[in-house]
Amino acid sequence: MKFSRFAILYVSFSLAVALLALGLQHFLETVPVLSPHFWLLFAVIFLLTGLAYGLSDIGIRKGGQVSILSLMGGLFLKLLISLVVIAVLIIKFPENKLLTAINFFSLYFLFTLFEVICLLRNLRDQNQT
Repeated sequence: MKFSRFAILYVSFSLAVALLALGLQHFLETVPVLSPHFWLLFAVIFLLTGLAYGLSDIGIRKGGQVSILSLMGGLFLKLLISLVVIAVLIIKFPENKLLTAINFFSLYFLFTLFEVICLLRNLRDQNQT
């Protein structure tokens, strides 16, 4: 999968997640669904996922040992930076810790699932050639 195709799919996926979040917030007005820092988390995870995919894609194209290290390095850096961001948010703004954590993990796992699916498609394309 070319990076341009990934970018189109990634932006489409991100818009779908954002619209889903807005829809849940609108339809469940009585229950707080989004934390006050949801959009900050969304932006951070969006950027980190794009960077991690780019790093992993470069490594896959080089092949060999570099591909494995770049895949694991990209996912590890994304996890580490994301956990630092969520820790700072929870420590600095202690209200609604549970809601912030739920928002973070739902966004993190959704974006990581999308990234891994795209990376697996890249690996499958590489094995067929």
